[in-house]
Amino acid sequence: MSARPTAYVMEQTLGNITHYLNLKLAEGAAEAPGPRWLPIEYSAGKLPWTVSGGLMARKALGSVLPEVDGIFMHTTTLALMCVDYFRRKPTILSTDGTPANKRHMRSAYGLNEQSGVRERAKRSLYRKVYGTAAGLVGWSNWVKASFVEDYGYREEDVAVIPPGVDLAAFVAGDRDHELPRLLFVGGDFERKGGNLLLDVFRKRLRGRAELILVTRDDVKPEPGVVVHRDVKANSLTLRQLYATSDIFVLPTQADCFSLVCMEALAAGLPVVATKVGGIPDIVLDGKTGRLLESDDSVALGDALEMLVTDPRLRREMGANGHADAVLRFDARENARRLFEFVRHRC
Repeated sequence: MSARPTAYVMEQTLGNITHYLNLKLAEGAAEAPGPRWLPIEYSAGKLPWTVSGGLMARKALGSVLPEVDGIFMHTTTLALMCVDYFRRKPTILSTDGTPANKRHMRSAYGLNEQSGVRERAKRSLYRKVYGTAAGLVGWSNWVKASFVEDYGYREEDVAVIPPGVDLAAFVAGDRDHELPRLLFVGGDFERKGGNLLLDVFRKRLRGRAELILVTRDDVKPEPGVVVHRDVKANSLTLRQLYATSDIFVLPTQADCFSLVCMEALAAGLPVVATKVGGIPDIVLDGKTGRLLESDDSVALGDALEMLVTDPRLRREMGANGHADAVLRFDARENARRLFEFVRHRC
């Protein structure tokens, strides 16, 4: 075990903020190896986040480097400016998706496609970055496969440790409704499949279910559709929506992982989601929900109709999902596993 602290450099964007907070909550019980927390707050600017965020990470690390025995960095987006530090201290790099993982998602995120030359140069650069690490952590098997196949890393040096959920915060509540409630949570409404879901609801489910949309985008309420905007992650409002809904649905077009799907499972909801990124690691098709191809409106409508019309199936899948969340997605247990991996590698 390290005699001195480990620096934990944590990107503060979207679900990464929740991951950081859960790790901090768990550090005492998990006997973390002396964490020095270095949260890197996101700020939009003229420079790419890989540069501006990387420079902030470098500055934060530089201030504590003589005092620590190792480095943990999540995510690898921040890593490019810190490679020389990784050569000086044993380092664990963590991510929800590698650049190679994300190459087919660029258009969904509003980014231009990259040329073959640029793609190969980027892969070579990250191969060198990852090569400086004492170990790698991926949130899913999808990420691990990329570390091994795209960047030549050894399987035994890659740990698959999902971020987990605070199980005490996401529980089932009153679900005695006249109409089943479908819950969608996605800030980027279009990328998360919100438009597809709305279209399916209008054509097949209006009057048979209620649709609750949680998004930051300007979506208008309509008959059978309730819209919640500016609902924050981990808030009481969001937890109550999980607790009082009947089905969780996320027909996303592009995602590396999905904390909201794990939260839904913890709250005892059957989950209907797409086979995108690491989501197949979360949802057990036919047991805790349904996994669909993205942009398949027919399959989405069929899956939702099946659950809307069968309360017994909803309860069975929801119970399976909660049990699976307890088994695989307990934030405290997964934090313990992460701290243990860092302890042995740093």
